Amino acid sequence: MIFYLIFWFSLMTILYHMCFYGLLLLIINKSKGKCAVPEHIPDKDLPSITAVCAAYNEEAVISQKLESFLALDYPADKIRMVIISDDSTDATNAIVSEFQDRNVSLVVQKHRAGKQAAQNLVLPTLTSDFVLSTDANSLFQPDSVRILAEHILFDARLGLVSGELRLLKPTGQDSGEGLYWRWESFLKLMDSAFHSLIGANGSLFLMKRELFTQVDAASVDDFERTLTVLEQGWRAAYVPQAIVTEDATEQVHQEMRRKIRIITQEWFAMFRHAKLLNPFQFPQVAFLLFSHKLIRWLLFVFALGMLLASAAIGKGIYLYLFIIQVVVYTFGAVGIVTKTQSRQGVLMNASAYITGMCYASCLAFIQFLAGRQIGVWNPTRTGESK
Repeated sequence: MIFYLIFWFSLMTILYHMCFYGLLLLIINKSKGKCAVPEHIPDKDLPSITAVCAAYNEEAVISQKLESFLALDYPADKIRMVIISDDSTDATNAIVSEFQDRNVSLVVQKHRAGKQAAQNLVLPTLTSDFVLSTDANSLFQPDSVRILAEHILFDARLGLVSGELRLLKPTGQDSGEGLYWRWESFLKLMDSAFHSLIGANGSLFLMKRELFTQVDAASVDDFERTLTVLEQGWRAAYVPQAIVTEDATEQVHQEMRRKIRIITQEWFAMFRHAKLLNPFQFPQVAFLLFSHKLIRWLLFVFALGMLLASAAIGKGIYLYLFIIQVVVYTFGAVGIVTKTQSRQGVLMNASAYITGMCYASCLAFIQFLAGRQIGVWNPTRTGESK
């Protein structure tokens, strides 16, 4: 009897996280009706913004990044950008220096210590109304920052607003990473409409200066800063109309390393803000964190439970389901080893995603239990500045 319970509990938990949770929020949000849309704000009423961007050896993309910054539809006297070079050893510093007479400044962090340490370094110099966090390889759409500013001014409950990252192939088209990313973007939108976004997009988010405080040097800042905002009683919103673009990861093993690193860091951040999981103190936030994050981080537990329970029962439909799981994980393992994004069929892509998430969540949990924090790492995408 126990194996039947384990199987069905594991299956329903996975289905809830991957399908029913998003649909449930969609139904709830539809019942609320349409939300009001922020009006256009004249230039004179827009707030001052400092954009902070950590960069390590970004000579291939930093010029494009700064050109996209200079092309923003935002008053030049109300926005500036600070590039914090994380002890870059290539031409990054020299390239940024060429822009320093155009609302761009360069700070060099000696020695290399990572993105969060870089942000902490410049924190005392930030005097603007809001702080914009962005990555060196993420290119602004011209209206992206204005859209974020208009949204955060429109709703007094907001402490943070996050834009959307569009992943592109080298040809400029949508990436094969898009299947997962589109579903994740949908969940972010549903979370935001229900109560609050629970994890900002690190490539583009804007927050109140007083909430942009010191973070752990080994933190994943977009997630932890959102938790800080929520812990202080503010809300965060997802604004998909505010867009940055970057090239997609071509190799699956690169994306796998990134997922392991991010989930590990998110475990530590969640541990530091564990009171947000208290449903009596933060009911909506706790619901969102359990449904969107914790189940995903523990996906390997439920997948393993299904696999072992169906094997232990070993008869009837459970035997067939066991075989199907073995096939899925086999296809997934082959896909992870061999595939390049979007060059294989839906079955292989889906199998690779499921297998990869189980693998990544398992290793991340082990690293969290072992107390292994990661503050500095090498880029996985070309030009990634994390």
